[in-house]
Amino acid sequence: MKKIIFIFAMAGLGLAFAKAVEAQKSSDIFKDKIMLSASDSEIQSLKDQIIKNGGTPMDFSPNTTYTNTHHPYASAEKKKKILRGYTVADEKSGLFTGINLGYGSLYNDYIDGSYNQNNTTIDTLKKQTTGVLKSPLLTQANLYMFGGKFGYQKFFNPYFGARIYGEGMLSGGPMAGDITDTENGNKIGTLIYMLGSMDFDLMVDIPITHSYKHYVGGYIGLGVGAMILLDNANKDQLKSLLKDTSYSSNNLLWNTLLQVDYTFNMGLSFTVNTKNRIEVGAKIPWTYLRLGLESPATYTNTSGDSKTLVSKDIEFKRSTIWTLSYTYLF
Repeated sequence: MKKIIFIFAMAGLGLAFAKAVEAQKSSDIFKDKIMLSASDSEIQSLKDQIIKNGGTPMDFSPNTTYTNTHHPYASAEKKKKILRGYTVADEKSGLFTGINLGYGSLYNDYIDGSYNQNNTTIDTLKKQTTGVLKSPLLTQANLYMFGGKFGYQKFFNPYFGARIYGEGMLSGGPMAGDITDTENGNKIGTLIYMLGSMDFDLMVDIPITHSYKHYVGGYIGLGVGAMILLDNANKDQLKSLLKDTSYSSNNLLWNTLLQVDYTFNMGLSFTVNTKNRIEVGAKIPWTYLRLGLESPATYTNTSGDSKTLVSKDIEFKRSTIWTLSYTYLF
């Protein structure tokens, strides 16, 4: 009985709270209407004063002012067309947010001792290797990615614009698939991959209706960002890769890899009702910059001995990341 009374009491409190919130909202809306009404009255009063003094009141429009200033001798019809173009451009400009889906491949090629062999003239160092993994070891991982973007776009006319935005994409677990040994196809590990970037694109839109609401187009640009990779070894398959099976590691090649990623962006777009934009594109790798923050895998044995891979013996590459995205313009 007490539980029932408590439930009804809580329900009553919840209803009272909801009514209070609704009342506050109604009060706020009423206040806003009063303020707008007061502003309208002030504007009308100023217009009346202008008319009384022999003037003609005109509503302020930056686009109209710009058109009259830069095209003073254009016909009324021409000015109307120009003004319409600027109005459409303004409608296509603003903050936007979106979601991305992506697909690509990552490659890590490990050649034990390659850095010393190519970067020193000292014989003893040239022959120095880690000696824990078979070499060469060439790996590949095919991954699906998910992410989002947020930024600002500005159209200068209905056809040409630019945008700047931040973008992030993530792959891990089942989305990342498995790391495979390209020599035999064995699944030797898994990974987590994150790519974040700041991007700048130029955009072209071609209207496909007279309403200037629907477009087909494209974009091209550059992105600069950072990528993080973490991998995990498949302990069962790892044994076949070891020169000394007394060693083991939770990681295959990397504990963490952090580096700068430079990208070319390009793609095709389809815009619906100005606000909704669907894009099919590609993030094409341009080059990479290692920051010296990577941490390669460390292998240990039961005696406590350890061997850490030389990070510069590992060459990382990624393929083009193909993307499908949806963005909404506020």
